[in-house]
Amino acid sequence: MRRVTWVLSLALISGCAAERAATPVPTKGPDPRPKMEQIKADCMKQRGFKYVAYVVPDRPEPDLSTYEAMKTYRQKYGFGVFGQFVDPKDPLTGSIESAQDASADDPNEAITQKLNESQLGAYIEVENACYEKAAKEVLHKEAGSTLEAAGLMQGARDDLEEAEINGDPELVALVPGFADCLATKGQRVPPAMLPTAMAKRGNDVFWDQVKALGGKSAKGRMPDLTPAQARPYLDREVKAALEDLECGKEFYTRYAPKRASIDARVWAEYGPLIGR
Repeated sequence: MRRVTWVLSLALISGCAAERAATPVPTKGPDPRPKMEQIKADCMKQRGFKYVAYVVPDRPEPDLSTYEAMKTYRQKYGFGVFGQFVDPKDPLTGSIESAQDASADDPNEAITQKLNESQLGAYIEVENACYEKAAKEVLHKEAGSTLEAAGLMQGARDDLEEAEINGDPELVALVPGFADCLATKGQRVPPAMLPTAMAKRGNDVFWDQVKALGGKSAKGRMPDLTPAQARPYLDREVKAALEDLECGKEFYTRYAPKRASIDARVWAEYGPLIGR
């Protein structure tokens, strides 16, 4: 059983007024994950299961906190879609392969792989109960599994973005001009998009291409592309991403630090639940 260690950046609920500047990035305190892992290991042992306390190393994250940083990222990765096929080992592509590499040293993988189906089911049930115990004792959070925690985080992120990004009148006012500029470059933009939808529009467009290429393959909706086959798609993605950034320069200059602040605040609050 592979533990959840790879998730989209998420955010916590905030009551900040939308018109305020982005909240400063919180200062990191002591990492609570070692304590959580030890509580979990002791709990599992008490219930007759072997578990090794293990903190998954933090993976590198792209810096998207400013317009300039976004430009540097997009010059290589575009919107962050087809790069995973061109270089699946690059941790910044967020590919399944790079995620698996990140948790390859987890000693609990070898433990669970030796269990039969019924044993694994019992193991997972106890592991989730012990995870819940650690989350309560260390973080004072109610979550019965990393999957449940990810769902809570996603809902919290949605609420925060609605308040601080979609509720920002300046960002809302910048969307029409941004869309008009993209239209002159041949990029179709649905009318009256919210700022959050505008910011992820390009990513969605290229993920739709990935799904179309994947069809009903053995890998689900993921196409089996070689790096050479994927390179033309990435080149087109980079071009579109830089045009998007050029048209949205004023928009992204305001959006980027707000989004970075949201991401940092949620990881300070919920990151240890996932373990990165």
